[in-house]
Amino acid sequence: MKLYVYVLEGKDWAVEESYVKLKVGKFKSRTRVLKNTRNPVWNEEFVFRVDCLDDDELVVSVYDGDGDDESSGLFKVNSCRSLVGRVRIPLSSVAAEEDHHLQPTWFSVQSDESNESICDFCRRDH
Repeated sequence: MKLYVYVLEGKDWAVEESYVKLKVGKFKSRTRVLKNTRNPVWNEEFVFRVDCLDDDELVVSVYDGDGDDESSGLFKVNSCRSLVGRVRIPLSSVAAEEDHHLQPTWFSVQSDESNESICDFCRRDH
């Protein structure tokens, strides 16, 4: 089964340079770094292989892109990447929907330390 995830945009981010990492099971991906905006618009689509919608989750992590050297590629080990916050979305929420399809939905990304809302992003599965 395939899970389609759309990272559309964020609003009122705490940082001006950011990117989003996505993880489902052992599969990972990420958006490009957007600079000079607290309201980034990615409009990027990702596809993940999923064995069972009931047993897994989509982990969305927001990172400060400041100091990230894009010319070194996605796997640069020593770049400065500060975690801003994350949200965990159970895939069972997709399974519960008719036709396994969610309309675009805003989620608040929570800081791991303070549990306060840092920013929002929109994601859609089908």
